[in-house]
Amino acid sequence: MPDRSFYGWKLLTALWAIVCINLAFPIYGARVLDAVMVVDLNLNRQSLGGIFSIYTIMSGLPGPLVAMCVGRFGVRITMVSGSLLVGIGSILMATVVKSAPSAALAFGILVGAGVCMGGVIAAQAGIAKWFVKKRALALALFSSASGIGGFIASPLLNQVLVLTDKDWRMGWFIITALTILALLISIIFIKEEPKDLGQLPDGEVSLSQDMNMPGSGKNKKRVYQTEVNWSYSEVLSGSSFWIMMICHMGMGCGYSLFLGHGVVHLMDIGHTRDAASWAISLIALTSLFGKAIIATLGDRIEPRKIWAGFVALFSIGMILSVKAISPFMLVCVASCIGIGFGGGVVCVATVLSNYFGVKAFASLIGLSLAINTTFGAVIPYVAGRLYDSGHGYQGVFYALSLWCIVGAITLYLLKIPVKR
Repeated sequence: MPDRSFYGWKLLTALWAIVCINLAFPIYGARVLDAVMVVDLNLNRQSLGGIFSIYTIMSGLPGPLVAMCVGRFGVRITMVSGSLLVGIGSILMATVVKSAPSAALAFGILVGAGVCMGGVIAAQAGIAKWFVKKRALALALFSSASGIGGFIASPLLNQVLVLTDKDWRMGWFIITALTILALLISIIFIKEEPKDLGQLPDGEVSLSQDMNMPGSGKNKKRVYQTEVNWSYSEVLSGSSFWIMMICHMGMGCGYSLFLGHGVVHLMDIGHTRDAASWAISLIALTSLFGKAIIATLGDRIEPRKIWAGFVALFSIGMILSVKAISPFMLVCVASCIGIGFGGGVVCVATVLSNYFGVKAFASLIGLSLAINTTFGAVIPYVAGRLYDSGHGYQGVFYALSLWCIVGAITLYLLKIPVKR
């Protein structure tokens, strides 16, 4: 058990709350509001997909710049800036937006950029500094913020629609108020490094070989952790990072597709808006099981192999989603997608920090997010265009499921990179 005075767990709690607001509500809760907004603003599916694509790009493409901000200005200033952007975009959605272009500016650009700055890149970089031996556990606990937040956000905002006669703008007022809370938490509770408080990672009371060299001692017998920090250029010049990104990209694109069109797709095949909204919440909830798996096993079993299992499970959910016409199938789809993606995103951070060290970690996470969200952003737009032209969604779902299957096999067989 860590020392009670160790601030790392308090910091983890603060970062958890911030990301729960800044990331979960715009991603999960806003999807419920979209189902009403498209009718009120007379938008077609292509416009809806385009708006979400812009949001997806902005929530990931600036990742390398956010990593630079973390390195130069610190975690606190970066996350404060992110909360401000999410708040500004949310209040514009609540008061000004009346067309697809204005929604693209407010939600796509401002909220998207705010999620990138006030989300996982800065938070995970902070956690990696405070935890070494229990890094997989800490990252998994932190990543539950999006799942729990999404489980709360979707039904909460759906209930707002019920009580306000489908006033989707009221939902954005609520998101605005929550971002103010996230801003205050960022200012008050974020601390940059253990040494700032005279502490050491994991609450250690003295330096040890085991802490200075994460790959030594008992920890090395459990999972691989590099004994040296790779430089950013060294990682990018090798093939391992790029192979992992390509493997993960299929799941990222599939998740973006489901978030962008999942509610309207499920309504198309016969489910009510309440049931479709509940499925999004269930994805968020079941993602916690994926995070629990990596939290329990990620410091004992090679996380890359667990990651491969999550990608394979996600592919099953994508296949089943095409014809999930019964409540039971809806549960299966949400569970496979939620567990697969929820565990997979923790594996990305754990594997990158284990294989390449903490020095380049923020930059790698930023680049990873930029790659996956940029490619994932194209999918909702393409899927919307195919739907509007009469081809439906099934072709995109099946193609991405095949990508995930190949990616899972490749991840499992991939060798651990060695610095030369």
